[in-house]
Amino acid sequence: MIKAEIIVELDGKYLYTCISKSLLQNFGKMFCTMLGCKGTGTVNTSTTVTDTVGSPQTAYCETVDTSGATFYASPLAMNAADNDDTYGIVVGSGTASVSPGNYSLASKISHGTGSGQLDYGVHTVTESYTGTSSYCEISRSFTNMSGAEITVREVGLIARNRFNYPTSVDAKFLIARDVLPYPVTVKNLGSLTVRYRISLTL
Repeated sequence: MIKAEIIVELDGKYLYTCISKSLLQNFGKMFCTMLGCKGTGTVNTSTTVTDTVGSPQTAYCETVDTSGATFYASPLAMNAADNDDTYGIVVGSGTASVSPGNYSLASKISHGTGSGQLDYGVHTVTESYTGTSSYCEISRSFTNMSGAEITVREVGLIARNRFNYPTSVDAKFLIARDVLPYPVTVKNLGSLTVRYRISLTL
């Protein structure tokens, strides 16, 4: 069984866990494309996803340059650096219902220390493999230095697809969006931690 969960913590204390029910069309397209990768020869297996501003982008699952040139490949990166709110775990204040075609949060809270902003931290990725179960978890913390309370009502995952062969590609697209069952109000100087955990159980 595959299960996706969202774990929410406020000021370092556990609040609740909910099921993530909203993997989007972008995820489905990329997942099917990755299953189609062949791994030999010059393979440019790709699909068209919708990026975070609503534009179509070509996303590759694999590229192989048989000429010997160096290339980098990152099909579904989600570990954005500190202060980078363009991909990875993102949070917002919107409450609009989730649609499979969503390509952005309803109202993303941007990185910063100004009014209505949260300071986006680094990502942490952990994994565990024990007996008949395993999981991979990505987490990120958000600190409120805006001077006022901020309420988070939605969360999402934005993937970054990077390739430099056959052309330079850097597409960022939403693969999951969830409206939280219980909105979380982060006080000034408080912190919110969001964890996405994907579990596999036999």
